[in-house]
Amino acid sequence: MGDTAGEEAELGTDAVARRLGVAVSTLDTWDRRYGVGPTGGGPAGDRRYTSADVARVETMQRLLLAGTQPADAAVAALDTPSDEPAAPHAHDADGDRIPLDAPAAEHDASRAEQVRELARAAMALDELAMTDAVRSALRHGGVAAAWDQVLVPVLVGIGRKHAATGRYVEVEHLLSAVVSRSLVAVAPPEAVFPGRQGRRPVLLACAPEEQHSLPLLALAAALAEAGAARLMLGARVPAPALAAAIERAAAHSVFVWSQTSETGDPSWLADLPVTRPALRIVVGGPGWDGERLPPEVTFATSVSTALDALRVIPQL
Repeated sequence: MGDTAGEEAELGTDAVARRLGVAVSTLDTWDRRYGVGPTGGGPAGDRRYTSADVARVETMQRLLLAGTQPADAAVAALDTPSDEPAAPHAHDADGDRIPLDAPAAEHDASRAEQVRELARAAMALDELAMTDAVRSALRHGGVAAAWDQVLVPVLVGIGRKHAATGRYVEVEHLLSAVVSRSLVAVAPPEAVFPGRQGRRPVLLACAPEEQHSLPLLALAAALAEAGAARLMLGARVPAPALAAAIERAAAHSVFVWSQTSETGDPSWLADLPVTRPALRIVVGGPGWDGERLPPEVTFATSVSTALDALRVIPQL
């Protein structure tokens, strides 16, 4: 067996992107704009990420998911000590550690415990305990806080474990199913619908060919919780179909999710219908190429910031 510390000290950009589940262009942007990038040696133009660099970019991602502004997240990431653990861990039934993006320092003790409980239940494939943990998190402070502070950290942590081992697909699928059912139960489609009291909706859609729609369910539930009308279009929405829905539903805002770089080409966003008042366009997800987003498009780093960008204030 090789030396693990040595391997982590010499990670390339592609490897770090896979580890975090973000696009390579996202890491390049963090490096170019904020100085959060690789410092290790390597051929010209091919610097490598040291273990300290990896800790910093993981901190950057963790803070962005929690709703921190990028510049502030970068300052905090650059202050991350080189020997500071990147994240706390839970343990699965085999005793393996699961990296979780929710350190107790960033959340109250109750949230940290909810993260640990959900991670343990997920790795044990205990569906009843998972359901109880997810519902408890949703009741404690609302959908946006539960998604940003509990559900995302566990989902990301298990996703990383799968990327590192090739295992635990069944854990990801079961947890996603439990979360989906719980979000729909919190805010079923009939809770708030367009046309009631003449309200115009927010449209929620995945980018063309994007199949990861769970974040849209979270935002749909948060919007319903806030009393906002919304239409959930779901996965793989072609650009012409989204444009038609905007016009037919008289939408005032649209949110588009991209999980992977393959679906993050933003060029078509500028062709969405021109409306009066102007359509509010918000995007989210690690797949977008932030350098190419049209100036009128807002990038949201979390459900909470998406609600702010859509000018929806939760009524908690």
